[in-house]
Amino acid sequence: MSSTLMSILIGANAFLSVMVVIAACDYLRRIRLMDHPLLAVAFYLVAIGAFGAFVLAMNGHVPTLYGVILKLGIVMYAVARRGHVFQAG
Repeated sequence: MSSTLMSILIGANAFLSVMVVIAACDYLRRIRLMDHPLLAVAFYLVAIGAFGAFVLAMNGHVPTLYGVILKLGIVMYAVARRGHVFQAG
């Protein structure tokens, strides 16, 4: 791969990792652990994993294209389902 493409991939991975962490933390803010324990644990794991990916990206670790696509999918899911999570009930 060219160095320009790798730089773009690292930047996209870092940006998407931050977006995933923000989305997971926002979901965790909206749900109660006692009401939805499995969902809360899933969001914690996603936030921890995305933060780890961000730290690796800042250290220059080159991500795989599939990892970046996975994070893009998570961000798109978070945007599409934000109304569902934020509903009272």
